[in-house]
Amino acid sequence: MSAGGTGLGVANAALGLFTNYAELGQRNYTQWRSLATDLFVQDSWKPRNNVTIEGGVRWVYWPPWYSRTNNIANFDPRFYNAAQAAVINPTTGRLVSGPRYNGVVLPGDGFLGDAASSPLAQDPAVLALFRGEPRGFSDTHNNAFEPRVGMSYALNPKTIFRTAGGIFHNRVTLNDSTLLGGNPPFQPQVTIDNGLIDNPAGAGTVGSADLPFAINGQDTVFKHPTSYMYSAGVQREVPLGFVIDATYVGRRGLYLQRERNINQLVAGTIQANPGVNIAALRPYKGYGAIRVSENSGYSKYNSLQISADRRYSRGLKIGMAYTLSKSQDNGSDKRNVIWNTYDDTSYWGNSSFDRRHVFNISYIYDLPFFTDTSRLAGKLLGGWQISGASFFRTGTPFSITRTNDIAGVGEGSNGQPYDLVGDPLANANQQFSGGAAADSNYWFNPAAFAAPAAGQFGNAPRNLIYNPGEQQWDIALFKNFALGGVRRIQFRAEIFNFPNHPNLSGPNTDPTSADFGRSVGKNNSVRDIQLSLRFLF
Repeated sequence: MSAGGTGLGVANAALGLFTNYAELGQRNYTQWRSLATDLFVQDSWKPRNNVTIEGGVRWVYWPPWYSRTNNIANFDPRFYNAAQAAVINPTTGRLVSGPRYNGVVLPGDGFLGDAASSPLAQDPAVLALFRGEPRGFSDTHNNAFEPRVGMSYALNPKTIFRTAGGIFHNRVTLNDSTLLGGNPPFQPQVTIDNGLIDNPAGAGTVGSADLPFAINGQDTVFKHPTSYMYSAGVQREVPLGFVIDATYVGRRGLYLQRERNINQLVAGTIQANPGVNIAALRPYKGYGAIRVSENSGYSKYNSLQISADRRYSRGLKIGMAYTLSKSQDNGSDKRNVIWNTYDDTSYWGNSSFDRRHVFNISYIYDLPFFTDTSRLAGKLLGGWQISGASFFRTGTPFSITRTNDIAGVGEGSNGQPYDLVGDPLANANQQFSGGAAADSNYWFNPAAFAAPAAGQFGNAPRNLIYNPGEQQWDIALFKNFALGGVRRIQFRAEIFNFPNHPNLSGPNTDPTSADFGRSVGKNNSVRDIQLSLRFLF
């Protein structure tokens, strides 16, 4: 690389190849395999004494996980033949006639290894499910390039400007939704709607061979989750030995993993068909909820990150950091099943992990007494050091939902939102202190929410309200006693949450509860004391 600018250019390049071959055993004896190959090149260049540029690019080749014996099954709508849809008894929800595996597909062209001698390998209905699909079902994406570049510029010996940007991918691992060996025909599971507790299968019936299957699916496109990250900041050395850093950090996420029930009814379907079993109304007959894992979510993150650090000097080291941030997405809730398959715009909201304010401070301090270790008093009573860390952060958000099916779409979602009819913070006392709201012990206003009309989804935004914040105070006191040579004894006393500060638990979010809107407990924030004596030699 040639020199640039007015100074001598210095370049350092690196080239690497990483290959990872993984094998995983599943409890149903499915053996999963995957081959990952990463190729990268990077370079560091100093065109001037006060400028450093770093750049590189990575290419990744991540084929989907596959089964060694092809004993996994996927539900693929492309292979569902509506003309041969199962006939469902509208009263009992049981199958009357029709193919059992309509829409189910197996990978490759046949069973391999031990699976070839299994009883299923002799069933013509099962063998007909092999359609030459990829062994991992999803596409292999060859265009996963990850360029990144960063630059630092020293304005003067005490001030540095920095900026960076890049594209990054995440390799999806296996989870309970993508372990497709648990699907029919290998591990049939059935769905029962409106069953009785003492006889779930229904009065006068025996067995479950004609009940709808529950099944998982995986999107055949399944792009790699991708993030575009960018930052810019300034670092400045100030008096008293502190270094101040202020940086903007942003991230844009695409193709994030979440789940969708593609066999969900359109809102109001159950109300429009009274007395008809849900199984007879679903789009894909013969199945209950069909949870499909798909990489289709997206997110936005913006933050201001400020830190101040003092290097260890004269017996003191201290560091402080504060982050003001906002993260939003449409797929970070537990299990990531969106509540309305046909309209995910209402699922956009604050990320389930979003914390707007985070502040922490850490320190190490040599106690300034009996510092003369040449005397006996200094050896016994001096040399004590105290360290600690304290964290302060606002709470994470939550939604107001109910698990009962108000919208009339059938089971298979994470709950359904309520209607927002007022200000959720009106009259709320989120500090539980004095003032205008002193007579209120509600964390949020329960009157701001109401049940939606039957056959409709509520309009309350996802993750609208935030839980109480948290504090954590930890401290440690320790001393080394020299025994001669390299031998010494170290005494440590560590206290976690030493002021025994209680952190409130999240408020009750069940609209049918008498405590709806109240925070009536605290989490497990208790004081823990740990003493230890170590002999080092």
